[in-house]
Amino acid sequence: MFFLYNVFFPFLFLCYLPFYLVHIIKRGGLSGDYWERFGFFPAAIKDKLSSLQNKVWIHAVSVGESVATVSFIKAWQARHPEDSIVFSCGTATAFGTMKNKNLPGVTLIYCPIDFWWAVWHALNIINPKILVIFEVEIWPNLVRQAAKRGVKVCLVNGRMSDKSSQGYAKWPSVFKPIFGAFHAICLQTDEDAARVARVIGESPRIKVCDTMKFDQVPDVGVADVTTVLDSVFGKGERMTFVAGSTHPGEEELVCNAFKELKPEFPRLKMVLVPRHCERAGEVEQMLRRHGLSWQLLKLADGAVREPGPVDVLLVNTTGELMNYYGAADVAYVGKSMAGQTGGHNIIEPAIFGKAIMHGAHMENFRAVAAIFQERKAAMQLENDQDIAPALRALLGDPEKRKSLGFAARQTVDRYRGAIARTLDAIDAK
Repeated sequence: MFFLYNVFFPFLFLCYLPFYLVHIIKRGGLSGDYWERFGFFPAAIKDKLSSLQNKVWIHAVSVGESVATVSFIKAWQARHPEDSIVFSCGTATAFGTMKNKNLPGVTLIYCPIDFWWAVWHALNIINPKILVIFEVEIWPNLVRQAAKRGVKVCLVNGRMSDKSSQGYAKWPSVFKPIFGAFHAICLQTDEDAARVARVIGESPRIKVCDTMKFDQVPDVGVADVTTVLDSVFGKGERMTFVAGSTHPGEEELVCNAFKELKPEFPRLKMVLVPRHCERAGEVEQMLRRHGLSWQLLKLADGAVREPGPVDVLLVNTTGELMNYYGAADVAYVGKSMAGQTGGHNIIEPAIFGKAIMHGAHMENFRAVAAIFQERKAAMQLENDQDIAPALRALLGDPEKRKSLGFAARQTVDRYRGAIARTLDAIDAK
């Protein structure tokens, strides 16, 4: 089966390549660094990797998983200062985000696509003693080649859906050897552990460590954005509604709610942070249709910022969302309404003790959303039309905002510790 995978996967990828190239060009991610995805590392990176000692390769895919690794990397460095960290990701957005963070003692690369020769070449160059894979990245060549070389391979912050578990269980001859290559499988919930056990059977390698997202801390480089908000919205008291990680359709929802509530709350301002900053032009057209005034966070070269105050700050950069969650009175977390599914990380505004709203479609954060609902620490909106009434209730009741935010922060404090438990599992012989 693995022979067939290595024969057909490159062929299938070649068929998909035109669409893949259009996608990454549109996203602005086709740079010289991106060739590392195909196993072509520049000489400078090869020399640097060769010079490192005690290398630990940590891999995450996209922005959300990459940001979650920051606290993990710092904890690893504190526990094992002799180790050198090599961090890889799979998307240009994640690469740019981690490059901007400029973590000391961390070498940043792209993870090669799971071609046999690309993975073989990368492992030769990096030569890690440990490979740590975040969440759901189960790539056969990467996992099996590393394990065959004697590398300790660990899955951390793992989660598995019912559908994936059922699919894996139907093909035990394929997936048992892959999961069997892991030294430790550290999962977020008991349900995730049961789903993995359905595939490989009960095993002491399966550990429930909770989600690391609760271990993010409030002082991870969050900037004071008061000066920016004053320049855009004007000085003085205001109520700031932050709509973060929004996707198509959700901007329409929050703008409709904003327009409806603005007459009732004249001091209301909105910070709009689309998940993909390249959609800023599309969102600007939508703001124009709604008759709202706005400013971009990052202006084009030579552009002059128009005098405020305006209604909306449109954040058209990557990696700024946490800064604005810290300045919010109420936060909406996107990809959970307007036909969008999956959800984004509600722990981010909770870290700052903010009143949080999100939709019912939190499939990628089911365990986290369930914890918040159980502790009455966030407002879950069941229907699109619920957003304006929910926002009105929070804006009109400072005590309700305060109590909801307090419960959110208490929830973060209660569920911290996953990183320490995960490190213990990896360190175990």
